[in-house]
Amino acid sequence: MTGAQAIAFVVHPGRDAAASAADRIAAWLGARRIETRSYEETSGDSDEAVARFVEGVGLVVSVGGDGTFLRAARIAWAGDVPVLGVKVGRVGFLTEVEPAGAEDLLERVLQGDATIERRLAVIAEAEANDAGVQFEPQWGLNEIMVEKRARNRIVRLAVFVGDVYVTTFSADAVIVATPTGSTAYSFAAGGPIVSPSVPCLIVTPVAAHMVFDRSLVLHADERVTLEVVGEEEGLISADGRETLELPVGARVRIGRARRPVKLVRRDDPPPFHALVRTKFGLPGGDGQAF
Repeated sequence: MTGAQAIAFVVHPGRDAAASAADRIAAWLGARRIETRSYEETSGDSDEAVARFVEGVGLVVSVGGDGTFLRAARIAWAGDVPVLGVKVGRVGFLTEVEPAGAEDLLERVLQGDATIERRLAVIAEAEANDAGVQFEPQWGLNEIMVEKRARNRIVRLAVFVGDVYVTTFSADAVIVATPTGSTAYSFAAGGPIVSPSVPCLIVTPVAAHMVFDRSLVLHADERVTLEVVGEEEGLISADGRETLELPVGARVRIGRARRPVKLVRRDDPPPFHALVRTKFGLPGGDGQAF
């Protein structure tokens, strides 16, 4: 990044430790005459508001956990700039560095020699039909989810891959996840863990009320369409953000975003499968490295 660009902060709003870490990092940057700004929910969550906020920004810094990082990643993607995750809280898959190591990694970013990893993201768009549904394209680093609206009901979702009808899930929800999101809600619903380096989409039903309840793993360039059929309406959300209503007949087209997310990485990041072992507390610990 250039010295003329600002660094934007997205900070967990409910953790004093996150606010304290962000203030210390901002002071470090201020001593180097680098402008900083902070994203607040009051700044607006629309695509237009996010685009205005990220204008002139060269890096987005997330201070918190994986949820905070997802918010920051959306902003960074809108500006086509990298995002750095500073971990405050539990072990996660997305945050990269402890607060004590943030300045060293930021120095690498400022010098232009930090390692950047690119991750696949997804976009959901309303498909024009008689249902008349319209909404801004919904962006997700982890997943797009279409779920039931009524608590005591199920939603019926017809699944198409390209133009080919596959099946209709009667379920609580259907998730279309990225490899990054394979360890999130999709995993909790029984989906596979996929290495972030594998370009694919994962379609996972949640609590399917039918014999077939398996995930589908698709090529990253394939597109998934979910159509709300039956009598119950649905809801759509991306990365856990606010849900939007989908009436019966609505069709949502989901595919990879036009560009990846740029993640700032350490030179010695922990291997993905070591994070899996730690995060899920897998048994063992006496294995020997090859």
